[in-house]
Amino acid sequence: MDYLLASAPEALACVLCRRPLDPAVAALHRALDRDLVQRLRRLDPAWRQPDSLCPDCLRSALAALEHGRSPTSLHNELGQSYPIYDRDDLTLLPTPYRTRANPNYTGRGVTLAFLDSGFYPHPDLTEPVNRVVAYVDATLPEPELRPSFKRAEATSWHGLMTASIAAGNGAASAGRFRGMAPDVQVVLVKTGNRRNRRIPDRDILRALHWVLAHHAEYNLRAINISLGGDLPSNGDETPLDAAVEEAVANGIVVVAAAGNGGVNSIIPPASARSAITVGGLDDQNSLDPRYRRMWRSSYGRGVGAVLKPDLIAPSIWLAAAMLPRTWVHNEAVQLWRLAELPDRDLARFLRTPLAHHRFSQATLRRPLDEVRAIIRHRLSEQKTIHPHYQHVDGTSMAAPIVTGLVAQMLEANPALTPPQIKDILVNTAEPLAFVPHAEQGAGVACAPLAVAAALRAAGGPLVGLPLSPRCTPAAVTFYCHAPGARSVALVGSFNGWQPLEGEMWSSRPGVWQIMVPPPPPGAHAYKFLIDRRRWIHDTDNPAAQPDGAGGFYSLLVSPLLAA
Repeated sequence: MDYLLASAPEALACVLCRRPLDPAVAALHRALDRDLVQRLRRLDPAWRQPDSLCPDCLRSALAALEHGRSPTSLHNELGQSYPIYDRDDLTLLPTPYRTRANPNYTGRGVTLAFLDSGFYPHPDLTEPVNRVVAYVDATLPEPELRPSFKRAEATSWHGLMTASIAAGNGAASAGRFRGMAPDVQVVLVKTGNRRNRRIPDRDILRALHWVLAHHAEYNLRAINISLGGDLPSNGDETPLDAAVEEAVANGIVVVAAAGNGGVNSIIPPASARSAITVGGLDDQNSLDPRYRRMWRSSYGRGVGAVLKPDLIAPSIWLAAAMLPRTWVHNEAVQLWRLAELPDRDLARFLRTPLAHHRFSQATLRRPLDEVRAIIRHRLSEQKTIHPHYQHVDGTSMAAPIVTGLVAQMLEANPALTPPQIKDILVNTAEPLAFVPHAEQGAGVACAPLAVAAALRAAGGPLVGLPLSPRCTPAAVTFYCHAPGARSVALVGSFNGWQPLEGEMWSSRPGVWQIMVPPPPPGAHAYKFLIDRRRWIHDTDNPAAQPDGAGGFYSLLVSPLLAA
């Protein structure tokens, strides 16, 4: 995440350790989460201003709060529907944050296609700029472009959720619950038929054929298919598998959901050799990899006995947009408003005719705290996390995470081919040590390393450069990709967070680097300060810890440096 510096440089010092504090470094703390600021003030009353602590003291305070977290989820005790570990922190992790996605890449200039049961022009896709470049009704014998699709049908739920996880910009949540590629353009293809809710091979095939016929017109680079067809694969290539291969041969990445049965069975199109088939991970709403476990996704052998899935991604506790103008959404908006009312206002509302219409008489006779508990229980029951969002699950939701990641990779390096993208995703994945390869494929998709590898592949701006940081016994070299920057500084615990101590030099257009002596043994936090106005962590380095403002401190941890 970037942080803007609003004040002119002046003499500052940390209120706790009294070390000099550069104004640009202090600016980081102005973006801290408001609830976190209040908790830190309760922890140490000496901290009155959000920009009065140096990063080291802030990290110590964050560590103290982390130490107080429960090792097991408190969601049952606190009436929440998803795992939480702190009574003062009831947050559901946003998808790009939980995947440590590179914030520099948001799918700009890339167009994705989604094949699903239906869609809706949600603000997350249409505001402030409409990024839906085409909506196609492929439930007809001959698919048709439709200029309007504002009817909120039950079939629209699934496609809206998958599209928002991959491509939503979080407009209805002030950007909080955005997807992996919030600047990508989308082509939405309504897939199915008018006879029943099941979507067989022939319906998916009809939609996929439309994409194949029009992919050049829209410059489509990837397709998300969170649908399964007729029968489990027997190893032979079906027409649907063949259509996936044709799409890949035409330069289109195809991402498919593995399925949710938790059984040894893969259904087309996930069975196609060249599809990137995505299974499910349960990260338990935590950044700590020790909490990772498999979700009940399907696995097995596809065409030619190829093992599927190819990799896994989070498939539960995922924020997705609710379908507007439905009773579920309307109820969520109403109950959320009531939950946030002060006691006096809530008591006043409960005496109104509207309250007597919405609540039973038994509920209205209860004490106010019990009424609040009933409201919270209903919100939890509906998996509501925000007036306009709920959490969802399934490999149907894991697949668009990978599709959004593919858009990031294509923005980083448009020259990538579908086989290159699949190879990068597989080779950078993080395997779970306790899960058989057949069930998880290569492991958990690693967003930062996948984009880092895309930047270094042929045609990328960082080709030939090692990952940052590069550690040797003699020195540590850091690299920062910051096109258009006028200055970049490395600041960290090893140089007192002083920009003048870490000024980097431009080794090629957009690439900055610095070589420093190896710091003392241990883990060292650092960031890059760009033009003294914005911050970013080292996006090549997956070792990171939260910075309290929706971003990360990178950590320099190496066998060469560890104690």
